[in-house]
Amino acid sequence: MEACVYVCFIFLLPVGIHSQSTAVNCKTNVMPALAASITTNSVILQQPRCCFDNLTALTCTPDKCEIWLVPAEGPGVSNFDMDKTNPGFLSLSSYPSAFTDSSAKNYFLTKAGVQSDFPCSPAISSIGNYFRVGADGVCSTTNCNGILPQGSTARFKYLLVDPVSKTLLAETTWSDNITLYTAKEPGTINDAFAGRSTAMIVITSILSIAMALLLLFFIIVLALCCCRGKSNKRPPSVMSSFRIPHYDTHSLKDPSPYDNPAYEREKRYTTADTLPKSSPTTAVNPMSQDVIKMEKI
Repeated sequence: MEACVYVCFIFLLPVGIHSQSTAVNCKTNVMPALAASITTNSVILQQPRCCFDNLTALTCTPDKCEIWLVPAEGPGVSNFDMDKTNPGFLSLSSYPSAFTDSSAKNYFLTKAGVQSDFPCSPAISSIGNYFRVGADGVCSTTNCNGILPQGSTARFKYLLVDPVSKTLLAETTWSDNITLYTAKEPGTINDAFAGRSTAMIVITSILSIAMALLLLFFIIVLALCCCRGKSNKRPPSVMSSFRIPHYDTHSLKDPSPYDNPAYEREKRYTTADTLPKSSPTTAVNPMSQDVIKMEKI
């Protein structure tokens, strides 16, 4: 009896070993360097590089071992943890019905590639190496890479699967909760100008007052300069307005030539007079004029 139990235990031991997967210390994260890494129904994740390279005694080679991704929402995390030991776990929750109603398992599996597609090499790890969940859009096959429910909160993990036996060899840890965005109704979007903060209002007011003061100061300075310029101007001289550079005074007792200072610097008036020269006149003695008037009287 004891020998029979011992033989049965030996035959069941490989089954128990293969039913237990290896948990690797590798966490699935969102790709941080890409724009729109999280949308309303898709997520861009980092690839599982360096996650399964240190495993030994695998039943498949790196060019044969498959890597799968599990997106799960809400209770889908615990549902997958219970289903992963069952045979055919890859198709227990197909995509089209994974999130349809309350009886759905809230998770699905999609193939990411083989292990050799994700080598652990620093030269290869770049911004272009990512995996987009939901790349197939609204699809209908069991393991297609379909979109996620809009605005849902999901978690993700990578799996290493033997393609022949369809058994789970290793798995990463679950990612943190990743909440997708919710699309807004077009009528609820405020298309008006954005509100201004208090600091922006204060700064704008100070700049406006400073600009007004500067403009007022400029006007005052300009007005003072104009007034000062007008006060320094001499009224035009009557004599200077005539184009007479040189003439003789006749009404004086002792006549003498007079030069107009307005034309002293003009070369064309230095040698000649503008008025025609008159014949020399004889000065009349004022006393003789008075004697003539008295004689007539």
